[in-house]
Amino acid sequence: MLTVSGSFVSEMAHFSIQKSASILGLGEHAVVKIKTDRSFKMNSILLEDAIQKEIENGNIPIAVVATAGTTDFGNIDPLMNISTVAKKYGMWFHVDAAYGCGLLLTEKYRHLINGIENSDSVTVDYHKSFFQPVSSSGFLVKDRNYFTLITHYADYLNPKDHDENEIPNQVNKSIQTTRRFDALKLWFTLRIIGKKGLGNYIERIISTAKEAAILLENDPHFELLNRSDISALVFRYSANPFKTFDLSRINTYIKSQLYKNGNALVAGTKVNGQFYLKFTILNPLTTVEDIQSILNTIKKYGNEYIEVN
Repeated sequence: MLTVSGSFVSEMAHFSIQKSASILGLGEHAVVKIKTDRSFKMNSILLEDAIQKEIENGNIPIAVVATAGTTDFGNIDPLMNISTVAKKYGMWFHVDAAYGCGLLLTEKYRHLINGIENSDSVTVDYHKSFFQPVSSSGFLVKDRNYFTLITHYADYLNPKDHDENEIPNQVNKSIQTTRRFDALKLWFTLRIIGKKGLGNYIERIISTAKEAAILLENDPHFELLNRSDISALVFRYSANPFKTFDLSRINTYIKSQLYKNGNALVAGTKVNGQFYLKFTILNPLTTVEDIQSILNTIKKYGNEYIEVN
C-alpha cells in the first residue's frame, strides 16, 4: 500500500511544518527530517538519499521545504541544490523565507538566496525582515492557479460571479476569512522608505551581527556556536575553564537574571541538549556598543554565579 511520506525538511526547520502536517491529517511522522552540515544547513546529499529510501519503501514523497533563515542560526539551506533535487523527483519545492525574505531587498546579500526563484511557493514574514509590526505575512506561489486548491465559493461571501466580473476577493487566496487590513502598513512602508532604504536596514543588521560575532569570538568568556548568514547568533557564557561547571545551568541563570532585572531580553535555545543564549538582531538602530553592553552584563551575572557556586 502506497502512503504519503510528506515533506522533507532540515532538522533545523521551523516547528510549524510538523504542525501543518498534523492539521492536514498526515501526522508529524510524515515529516522527514534531514541532517544538517556543520553550519546547520540542510545536507542536500542526505536529502536525496532520504527521498530514494522513501520511494524504495513504497511511499510517495510530495514536497521539499528549504529554510531561508533558520530560527536559531539565521542560516540558509543550499536552495539551488535542493531545488535541483526537488525537480528531479517531481516534488513541490517550498521555501520558508519568513526570516530571510528581506535579503531580496539588498543587492549586497541577494545572492544568499539564489535558487528561491525556482520554488513553487514561498512564505514571508514582513514583520521580521521588512520591519513591520506583528502581524504581516504573505504566502506567494509561482502559479496563481494553485490558489484554486483552497477556494470555496459562498453566495453570501465570495460568489463565483465575482471572479467572472473580476471583482477582487482575498478570501479566494487564503484559508483565513475575516482579517485586518495588514497589507496597508507594508504598502506605506514601501512607498515612504522604498526598497533601497529597507535594503540598507538589512545590510546594517547583518553588519552588526558580524561585528557582534567578532566580539564573541575574541572574548574568552564566550563560546560562539556558529556564524550566521543573517543576524542570529547562538552563544554561551563559558568562562573559568579550570573548573567544571554545568554551562547550561549557568546560562539559564544568566538569562533569568537579565529578564528579572530588566537589563535585556536575550533569547535562549537548546542545541544537542545544551542550553545557549541567542541574539536575533532585527533593529537597524542596534549598535555594536549596545551588544557589548549586554555582553558585559552577561559576564557580570556569569561571574556572580561562579563566585556563589
